[in-house]
Amino acid sequence: MSKIRISKEKLLSLYKQNLQEMAMDFQTPDRPERGLQQKLAAGDTTHKNIPYPETGNPNQNFQELLASDRYRQVVAKLREYVPNAPTLSASGDPRGLMPLIMLMGQAHNNIVNIERNSREQLEQLAIELVMKEMGIPEGSLQFDVKIVGMGEIDTDDFNKPQDNQQEPEAGGEQEPQEADEDFQIEEDLFGELQGLDLEKAKRRMINSLIQGASKRGHYMYNYVADRIRQITGSDTLISQYGILMSINDSLYWQLSDDTMKAAMGGGGEGDLVGGKENIDVETDPPTIIARGVNFPILVHELIKGIMELFGTRGRNADTYQEVESEEDTMEQEIWDLRLGPAIWDRLRDQFPEEILVDENMVELQNYLLTEIFELPPKKFFVFFKEVLTNTERGKRLMNLLMDNVNRIFHDVNNQVQQEDFEADLEQATEQVNDEDLMNFLTSLGIKMDKPEGMFGPKATDIDPEQGN
Repeated sequence: MSKIRISKEKLLSLYKQNLQEMAMDFQTPDRPERGLQQKLAAGDTTHKNIPYPETGNPNQNFQELLASDRYRQVVAKLREYVPNAPTLSASGDPRGLMPLIMLMGQAHNNIVNIERNSREQLEQLAIELVMKEMGIPEGSLQFDVKIVGMGEIDTDDFNKPQDNQQEPEAGGEQEPQEADEDFQIEEDLFGELQGLDLEKAKRRMINSLIQGASKRGHYMYNYVADRIRQITGSDTLISQYGILMSINDSLYWQLSDDTMKAAMGGGGEGDLVGGKENIDVETDPPTIIARGVNFPILVHELIKGIMELFGTRGRNADTYQEVESEEDTMEQEIWDLRLGPAIWDRLRDQFPEEILVDENMVELQNYLLTEIFELPPKKFFVFFKEVLTNTERGKRLMNLLMDNVNRIFHDVNNQVQQEDFEADLEQATEQVNDEDLMNFLTSLGIKMDKPEGMFGPKATDIDPEQGN
């Protein structure tokens, strides 16, 4: 009988493959598209420059942990609203998804026909719903909100940020990433650390939180189901919303990046783009502009617009145009929609319970978010590492920040609480050693050999004003 020989290389290959397959946690036979799983395992997504914390599991990175959380939610919603949906396959072949895509198309057509004569009332209801759920005070914002047809969503500027990346080259300026290779001394390395690349990583995280918060808008119609029935006279519209939104969310995980980009950027009748938002900060008060092809998507875009307004508080006045031109792209948004809800859930889980359940305190969530967004980039990520990994320090930082927000909200002197928060966060930041900083640079895509004494003084010796 002949013996079967397996080479060492083959065994290692099978071992690595098995680790990759086990990296995401699954509770059902459903699987995301295989290429997405591989990108997550390699950390090769548009989130690769975010310095996520370690998971404590050598076979799973933090992106995979987030993806596992979110994918479970997506599958559960699909089973809730489409009980007879087939098992989701990792093949990524759109042909296998045709039954779901056709069902989604039917739901979309049904929704359009039912909403057609009630758009203005639904638009007003969307504003009322979002203002209540987000604790937005009356008169603090203006709204330009419309339910429109699928072909009325302008996608022409979706790729403009990608085009803008080429402008510095045309003008003869050097891209910041290309300039990394020229930095030789510690001062420049630390300057780069707290400079453009770190600002870009912070913008990526803020965008993920914006998308994560707005995703909950997909199902907020349940809060006003009776009003929607009263306005439209339909007993089937609510179930059609559920079918449409649950299948839509699942497609982000079952279709490859290339397929999703083609679907979102084509601008044709088959385009998956169902909404768009913008903000106008020149008006007084600021204006939230939102367009959606139906009520749930309009709610999503409204939340996204308000969160985007909060996000402007995290801008660096000197760099935000260049940062946002590179980070606010369609490709980046696809991964923000995939991972953002899990990031948002983990942050929100650390919010004090009273501002989540007490209608009179919901508004404080907005103050808390803007305080977090305003943190300098490096401290922003130190804060997130502590909070996302649920450390005791993270809980203490969140409580101190909440006390500070409470005092600001009630116009009470908050100097002591602010100083306590800053001192605690400063200490956490200073405890990052040379090796941690090197890993931090690497996580930002700046991969360099570390000569002896590269960083010179310890992190604790760096001027906080320069090291933020």
